[in-house]
Amino acid sequence: MEKLPISIGILSWHSGQVLVDTLNTYYQNGLFDMVNDVTILFQEVSAQDIQIATHFGLDFIGLQNNIGIGKAFIRLTENAQTDNVLVLEHDWNLIEDKETTYNTLKRSYQAIEMGLDVVHLRHRKNPGFPHFSFRHQGNELTYYDEEIGATSPHLLDSVHWLDPAIEFPDKINKSEDMFWTTSRYGNWTNNPCLYKKQFYLDVVKPFAGDGIALEGNIGKWWVQQNYKVGHNEGLFMHNDWQKYGKR
Repeated sequence: MEKLPISIGILSWHSGQVLVDTLNTYYQNGLFDMVNDVTILFQEVSAQDIQIATHFGLDFIGLQNNIGIGKAFIRLTENAQTDNVLVLEHDWNLIEDKETTYNTLKRSYQAIEMGLDVVHLRHRKNPGFPHFSFRHQGNELTYYDEEIGATSPHLLDSVHWLDPAIEFPDKINKSEDMFWTTSRYGNWTNNPCLYKKQFYLDVVKPFAGDGIALEGNIGKWWVQQNYKVGHNEGLFMHNDWQKYGKR
């Protein structure tokens, strides 16, 4: 199998067994073998963290403090060895088999080469819990997001419960297995997404800030841009059973 020109960065903070379970899904489905490089960034690194990285044979960055999600994502992206970057948090399980994963990632980076700016990779049928966009089910075109200052900024997320290219053809398009729109209806998310390394650095650095506010910092600006945002059938399911219980 030819390795894909993709770098993966994984963010962890006091993650313990949730991270172990997540990395097991990557190992079992062959993710480590199909990409160029994988690095974990541990905030407030512990001996257990180092043991986990060593067990899976992964490179890691160990920080003594917590620099926040935005700055940590930037650090992981700067560390990437390729031009295509997938940044993940510790609780995103890979739920597709090796062949499906490889083909989905390959088509995703090829779509970026052809003009998309970002491809969302949260699993379409099994997105995991929580997924806050489900609260807009049934009022996809009418809800107003006060924080972002726009109507329906997360319309693309409706891929998880309907076919938006059929329901909203003037706003969402579809080419083969890829739904796509602009950043007006495909708002920023910290969910699993594939980007060009330099694009991510150029866009995110001004909004990285402190703490956990990346999504809140960037969303209002992002909706006013004209970036091309895609979403295919996806690969990753959110599963922080330690925080939300087994679902």
